[in-house]
Amino acid sequence: LMDYIKGPDFPTGGIIDGHKGIRDAYLTGRGKIRVRGKVEVEELKSGKANIIIKEIPYQLNKAVLIEKIADLVKEKKINGISDLRDESDRDGI
Repeated sequence: LMDYIKGPDFPTGGIIDGHKGIRDAYLTGRGKIRVRGKVEVEELKSGKANIIIKEIPYQLNKAVLIEKIADLVKEKKINGISDLRDESDRDGI
């Protein structure tokens, strides 16, 4: 089956990390799949950079993601972020 269908296609995109979970799901009907988001880094003329989130794991709420990132910045677990906003529209992320 994996020769024809490489894995699930999620509506919000994302990158599947590894093949074991997919293989287990195809063989037994059960499997654990880790899905990661996809980002692009846009270099600005000012020397700063924008990190643009292009895809998020399926069933991850964007508002919750933004809130978690903001919390990590406040707790100083992530540094270098000066602005955080949701620029998505009805056409997607």
